[in-house]
Amino acid sequence: MPAPYQPDDQQIRDRRDVGARILALRQRADLTQERLGERSGLDRRTIGRVENGLVPATLDQLGAIARAIGVPLWRLFRDE
Repeated sequence: MPAPYQPDDQQIRDRRDVGARILALRQRADLTQERLGERSGLDRRTIGRVENGLVPATLDQLGAIARAIGVPLWRLFRDE
């Protein structure tokens, strides 16, 4: 039986970077995790886990988050 998947250090850093950008953009938009969850259709706990880099977000989830915040998807991956 294969070993369970474990992300490497770079993947973990990438998750944290994206999560930090989501957090900053959410706060700039004056949204709580609860409100962002309502707007994006995601659970508030999922928003928190993504912001803290604890779980990988799917492209669909990232798209929903970006739309709910009102920014293009690319803004979750790099600063202006």
